[in-house]
Amino acid sequence: MKVLVVGGSGFVGRALISRLLEAGHEVESWDRARSEEAPGLCCRAVDLLGQDPLPLPGDHPWEAAFHLAAYSVPGMNWTQDLVFANLRMTARVFDHLAAVAPGCRAIFASSAFVYAPSDHPLKETDPLGSTHPYALSKHLGETWALSHRKVLKVFIVRPFNQLGPGMAPGLLVPELLDRIRRGENPIRMLGRDDIRDFLDWRDAMDAYLRLLEVDAPSGSIWNLCSGRPTKVSELVHGLLRACGEDRPALFANSEVETLVGDPSRLTADTGWVSRRSLEDTLQAIAHAR
Repeated sequence: MKVLVVGGSGFVGRALISRLLEAGHEVESWDRARSEEAPGLCCRAVDLLGQDPLPLPGDHPWEAAFHLAAYSVPGMNWTQDLVFANLRMTARVFDHLAAVAPGCRAIFASSAFVYAPSDHPLKETDPLGSTHPYALSKHLGETWALSHRKVLKVFIVRPFNQLGPGMAPGLLVPELLDRIRRGENPIRMLGRDDIRDFLDWRDAMDAYLRLLEVDAPSGSIWNLCSGRPTKVSELVHGLLRACGEDRPALFANSEVETLVGDPSRLTADTGWVSRRSLEDTLQAIAHAR
């Protein structure tokens, strides 16, 4: 299958391209800077926020596309411009796919943050309602992508917290790992000991590949999550153990917010299940080269 990955240089994009190539797919990757090519992989430098026309698919159209490109660190200094930049990137990609690759299986990576926090595991039918600008940019992106569901086979994926080596600076795990290695004691967490849903990046890639084969109506939406409620403090102490350390962790805020997903729809439609434990994931992160 000929597969386009938009945003191939990010944490998820690199892992996805690797798995697609292993599975024998022909892959084209778009990024602001052109990456090194490999057998089966074509890389293009594409500025989604620029004015130049987007590349054409060549001899035959893309049969599937993953749109991953976005400003995606929730803790960054979010502005109105960043929200609309994410929407513009999504709009340009889906408008282009509709024009040059009708019928393409177009998969939009949204976010679990589009949901309003809830004490119960969130289903795809639960209300949306986050007030965070990052979540708003993803909600707007979903709406734009779904507007093409009659021309493209549009699938929406709402990933919860995907963890693995090579995550972007500014996210919880790489920042925490850096502080552990610098010897911070105790570990002082500026936020809350929230309850979150953490998923191994390898399990996430398994799910993305299954979406290339699933027989589902255009406009389908799936949570991508483990379904396991885990306190942030459990993650902190798990990463400390993986690094061979034992230190206290102190949280600045005693309030707790819960954001945990229900993966049952994805399991029912594709047969996918989360297989790796959080301990396995943290060991891989701590010992990655």
